[in-house]
Amino acid sequence: MSVLFWGSDFRLAEAPAPGCGIMTRFRTLIASRVGPSYPDRVTSILIADDHGIVREGLRHLLESEPELEVCAEASDGTEVLEGVERLKPDVVILDISMPTLGGLETLERLRAKHPDVKVILLSVHGNSPLVQSAVALGADGYVLKNARATEIVAAVSAVTKGGSYFSPAIAREIVEQLRAPHRGAPEPFSVLSAREREVLHLIADGLSAKEIAVKLGISSKTVEAHRTSLMRKLGARKATELVRYALRHGLIEP
Repeated sequence: MSVLFWGSDFRLAEAPAPGCGIMTRFRTLIASRVGPSYPDRVTSILIADDHGIVREGLRHLLESEPELEVCAEASDGTEVLEGVERLKPDVVILDISMPTLGGLETLERLRAKHPDVKVILLSVHGNSPLVQSAVALGADGYVLKNARATEIVAAVSAVTKGGSYFSPAIAREIVEQLRAPHRGAPEPFSVLSAREREVLHLIADGLSAKEIAVKLGISSKTVEAHRTSLMRKLGARKATELVRYALRHGLIEP
């Protein structure tokens, strides 16, 4: 970790490797020496996106705020779950479309095992079924990737104070759903089991039944049973329609 000093002030150039707690304690110590101008409570954040350039941009944006600390990055849902278990961040910023284990599946697991962590979803998609899924699974925030940079900072501030934050377009979509609950398609994940969601994501990622079986530690026969169930529940006649379904609902990126 490098620390840059100018005058009586300073700036942390990068987060230390060990994790969230080290930086928070360090900043608390510095705050006691520097004075009230430096925050004594730092919000630790884990950012997850499968594009390195997006993670880097988010890190620079968030760490420009003295009260925010990016303690870890992840490129898929599995890394998110491992990072949250190990580092216990305050907030997770989670891209919806990630390989292996997508954002919605990861959100569902986080809510089951780490209900107190705040989760902000990040996506290029704002369609009605995806928004329904996010709200149903307990997202604290939802920010569109084409939003202004300040929105993600505002979202972190809102959720850490016990509130929620949804980009204006998403908020309007939620209001419209409340006004007309039967408008549009039903949210896509409500009819699928957790395992079926995993299998759907891996099929959409291009894995064969044998590869999925190895990855999930189940038999190829079980994978085929899940695929049959997915096709029946989603009204698909072949596997390629499952891929189109995942693309259409923003579960994977084209």
